[in-house]
Amino acid sequence: RGRSLSDFVSGVQMRDIKDALQHYTVDGPMGQLLDAEEDGLRLGTFQTFEVEELMNMGERNLVPVLLYLFRRIEKRLTGAPSLIILDEAWLMLGHPMFRDKIREWLKVLRKANCAVIMATQSISDAEQSGIIDVLKESCPTKICLPNGAAREPGTREFYERIGFNERQIEIVATAVPKREYYVASPEGRRLFDMALGPVALAFVGASSKDNLKRIDELRQSHGANWPRHWLEERGVDDATRILTHS
Repeated sequence: RGRSLSDFVSGVQMRDIKDALQHYTVDGPMGQLLDAEEDGLRLGTFQTFEVEELMNMGERNLVPVLLYLFRRIEKRLTGAPSLIILDEAWLMLGHPMFRDKIREWLKVLRKANCAVIMATQSISDAEQSGIIDVLKESCPTKICLPNGAAREPGTREFYERIGFNERQIEIVATAVPKREYYVASPEGRRLFDMALGPVALAFVGASSKDNLKRIDELRQSHGANWPRHWLEERGVDDATRILTHS
């Protein structure tokens, strides 16, 4: 039998320490995440952590959980090819401790054969992060969505700060929204169209909360057969035939 945080707190004699840790036991609001006899988090090949709600819970609740997640993630890095993908990275870049961890990861994780991928809605998030120099140096590959305002004063400078020249900014400004993407890397630069068909788009384009809620409802109702019903709702003809022959 392992020892829980509650066990530890019950044996602590110093009142200040006992009171401080009580918040993270089963008798406090964060015990559901941090208090157990055994670590119940089982990590798979592909693991997702939703941190948006956590980031809004205040420092007292956020910091211990972040430190725990950082430790668990880093212990998994054994040298096998790995990715740490930070979606909505503006949320992480806006927190000092998370920002410092991103800086550290960008500098050292390549030694562990791990790459860090960050996605954010606005180029200004990188500019205002406080670690723009590290992002520019350690993120050699940049994929930009079309931005009609890229040439405008106040926005152009953001692109210049990540190394884009006038021609590259022009490409980003004139690219077709929701269709074309511009990639720039040490190996080359290219404007490309993913040319997704209706089936692929029905899945990879389903990212809104309403879409995800509906998919969850279909999974509950139809089990493994939910993709067919989802495609039908998205207006894809012959969904059964497509999935049968895919």
